[in-house]
Amino acid sequence: MWRELTDSEYFNDFRNYISSTDIRRLLRSPAHYKNPTRFESPAMAFGTLVHTFVLEPGVAEARYRTRADVDGRTKEGKAVRDWEASLAAQQGVQFVTRSDYDAATSIASAVRTHLGASALLAGGLAEVSGTADDFYGVAARIRPDYLTDGHIVDLKTCQDGRPDAFSRSVMTFGYAIQAAFYVDVAEALDGNKRDFYWVAVEKEAPYAVAVYKASDAMLQYGRREYKRGIELYKECASLDLWPAYSQQVQTLELPAWIKE
Repeated sequence: MWRELTDSEYFNDFRNYISSTDIRRLLRSPAHYKNPTRFESPAMAFGTLVHTFVLEPGVAEARYRTRADVDGRTKEGKAVRDWEASLAAQQGVQFVTRSDYDAATSIASAVRTHLGASALLAGGLAEVSGTADDFYGVAARIRPDYLTDGHIVDLKTCQDGRPDAFSRSVMTFGYAIQAAFYVDVAEALDGNKRDFYWVAVEKEAPYAVAVYKASDAMLQYGRREYKRGIELYKECASLDLWPAYSQQVQTLELPAWIKE
């Protein structure tokens, strides 16, 4: 089922539904899934800021303002900070630094003026949520950045958007698992087969943008991995046992790239 959910509803009301992030944590270790890190780093906050400006510019304009450049230790500065806190509490306004705000708006402009990215980010829905009550025996949830009947787009901020560098990020952070999980859960929900694209945008000027389509081989790898994660979840849930790493002493070998 496709749903219009707030962030809070998606992450809290449907917490018992498995997400691609859950699967990637499980594949690190079941203990990492069971005890997730629950803080927002500056990088995560900046990523959210960028996503909002790119995908929901109207929401971004209402939600975000730049923090005043004042000394909060002075009487005048304290009054400004109190006003900002009041606005945040009453209207949900979030104050960010001028540098982050300017970077986010510049990134949004770079994405909108990129021919490939702008074509993909048209005719669909941003931040729509999907929930499946039975996906390979588990309840599953997805929240694509952008969804059409023919494709899913995931926006990724990165340090280096060149093909070799971004492909390393895809493998390091499990983006292929996310891609396969998203297209397969989406198909289970509405029957549409979709392609999966990453819009990679660098976090520093000139905010270069690149668009990559997940290959069949990439999706097959991600599919194999998410199915492995689902089976691991079912096994751990049946035993109510969520181990971390091996309890045995292991020999650490030279990595393959050193040997080469």
